[in-house]
Amino acid sequence: MSLYIGLMSGTSMDAIDAVLCDIKPDKVQFIDAHAVPIPNDLKQRLEHACRPDLSVTDYRYLAREYAALCAEVTLQLLEKANVSSEAITAVASHGQTLWHAPPTQNNAIGYSIQLNDADWLSARIGIPVIFDFRARDLALGGQGAPLVPAFHQFIFADTAQAPIAVVNLGGIANISFLDAQSGTVIGFDTGPANTLLDLWIERHQGQRFDDQGQWAQQGELKLELLSRLLNDPFFSSPPPKSSGREHFNLAWLNSFINDQYHPQDVQRTLVELTAKSIANSFQWLPKCPDKLIVCGGGAFNSFLLERIAQCLPKPIVVADSAEYGVAPQHVEAMAFAWLGWCFDNKKPANLPAVTGASQLAVLGKRVNA
Repeated sequence: MSLYIGLMSGTSMDAIDAVLCDIKPDKVQFIDAHAVPIPNDLKQRLEHACRPDLSVTDYRYLAREYAALCAEVTLQLLEKANVSSEAITAVASHGQTLWHAPPTQNNAIGYSIQLNDADWLSARIGIPVIFDFRARDLALGGQGAPLVPAFHQFIFADTAQAPIAVVNLGGIANISFLDAQSGTVIGFDTGPANTLLDLWIERHQGQRFDDQGQWAQQGELKLELLSRLLNDPFFSSPPPKSSGREHFNLAWLNSFINDQYHPQDVQRTLVELTAKSIANSFQWLPKCPDKLIVCGGGAFNSFLLERIAQCLPKPIVVADSAEYGVAPQHVEAMAFAWLGWCFDNKKPANLPAVTGASQLAVLGKRVNA
C-alpha cells in the first residue's frame, strides 16, 4: 500500500478536510476522511490576513496556529481509520490561500501565498509533509491554479467516451473539460461559488452557509445587479485564468450594492452569478460536454445546482461526483493527496494547457519527519 493523506482548506475557510487514500499509478482508493471546522476566532483572523501587507511576524504566528489544526485533523483521522503514522508515506498539505496574484499582462511576476508551517506540522505528526504545490508552476509563468484538472483527468476521464466537464464548487468555482478520446484537458476558474454566498449570509444571518440555498430562494433575482456583477473583466477574460478572495470579496460586492436591495435579493442574485458565470464559461470549451459532474461543498446546495442546470447552453446531465465513486466534499483533499504521490514519484502534475506554464513540472516541496 502507498498511503497518503491530503489536507485541504479552501477559500470558504469553513473547515480543514483530511482524506486518507491508497494511491497506485492507475488508481486512487479512498479509505477514510475526517474534517475539523475552523473555529470562528481563527477564521476571522484568517480572513483578516487575506491582504498583501501581512507582516512576517503575523504570518508566522498564524501559520503555527493553522498547522496545529492540521495536526489535530490528521491525528484524529489516523485514530478513526485505525492506521499508524508509520504506515503513512506522506501528508500533502495545500495550506490556506491568503493571497493569489497570478501573472497578468501588466505584471509578469505572479505569486500565491498559502499559509502553512510544514516543518512544525511534520514534527507534530511524525510524518513527512509535502507542500507549496503552486510555486513551481508560477515560476514557469503559469497561473499556479487550478491544479485539480489533472486529478479530474486521472479519476473521471474514463467515465464516458463522450466529453465531460467537472465543476468544483469551492469558494471559487473551476471547470475541467475532459475528452478521453482526444486526451484534451482544459481547465480554469470561472468565478465565485461559495465564497460570496457564505460571506453574505454570515454577515446578514449569522450562518456559515445557506443550507440548500433556502435563504436565496426567499429573495428576488435582480437582473440589473447581476448584469453589473457580470461586467467584471474577469468573466470575459479568456483562459488561462484563476482568482480568489483577493478579487471576489465583500468589498468587491459592496461596490455594486445600494440600499434598495434586500439582503436575500443579493443572495439570490449571487446564486445566479455563480450559475451564469459557469454557463458562460462553456464558450471557451472545444465543444459542449455531454455530462457535468459537480463536486465541492456547493454540490450540496440543491438550488445552486438547479440554477446551473437551467443556465447551461443546452440540456445536459448534471450529477454530483458521488455517482462516480468520489464524495463531493472529498475530491479536493484527494487531489492533493494524489499531488503528493506525484511529487514522490517524480510525476509532472501541472497542465500547461490549463495554467499557461511554459512546461510540465513536478509540483511541491518535502520536509521529512
